[in-house]
Amino acid sequence: MSALIHNGVAQKSSFATDADARRYQFRSLVIVCLIFCGFGAVAVKMVSGWVLVAIVVLLLPRWMIYTHELFHLRGGKQIDFVTRMMPLPFTPGALGYAEFRQIHFHHHQHPATPEDPDAFHLLGGPWYALWGALTLPEQSIIRWASQNGWRASLNFDFLCRASIFGACLGIGGVTFLWLWVPLRLVYALGDFSFFYLLHVRHGVPGTYSLQIFPVLRVLAELIYGRTLVRATMFHDRHHLCPQIRARSLPLLSE
Repeated sequence: MSALIHNGVAQKSSFATDADARRYQFRSLVIVCLIFCGFGAVAVKMVSGWVLVAIVVLLLPRWMIYTHELFHLRGGKQIDFVTRMMPLPFTPGALGYAEFRQIHFHHHQHPATPEDPDAFHLLGGPWYALWGALTLPEQSIIRWASQNGWRASLNFDFLCRASIFGACLGIGGVTFLWLWVPLRLVYALGDFSFFYLLHVRHGVPGTYSLQIFPVLRVLAELIYGRTLVRATMFHDRHHLCPQIRARSLPLLSE
């Protein structure tokens, strides 16, 4: 691994750059815009709710991985307001970019251990981890506030997210379920796949890779992109070298 980091131009080209950060940030903004536009179109009955479901299923996993990659490249004050706020209406009370970034760094320091702040949706068996993934937005804010205080947690960004959730619910009414249900389910499935499946193998906590059939890999990369698929398949390498861009992880030596 040290040879990869210190030897040669090809190895240096595997490191994530400012251009990568700008690309992740721009793409995440586009996805947020498309999801809200899709919701608006459903709310005014321009399109079927299933169109919005398809948008969320196809784009939310990309938004999740772009946000994850940004964690390793940009602090909360180095990104735009929308990206920092994380406005997608998962729950009335939710954390934002800066808080999730800090949690993620602690996860990297203590992966798959009782000290891991993500232990509640990672350890304890598959059903416990699945429940943690399904309730992650609520559990995250409760756990964060219990450690940092509710006064510090209820900041301006928090109030903006709560207002967006309320506005979507008020505007959409029952139609809001076409957005909220797929958001929660896709997010939970993505979280379960990225945490439990990559950090517990045969009941043993750790950090692992995930091998899939070549045909499925090609198909997944066509649908969800190389960044998501390779960050998942080579997750153990990501933990060893988080400064390497996800799509370059296959280039790392074993």
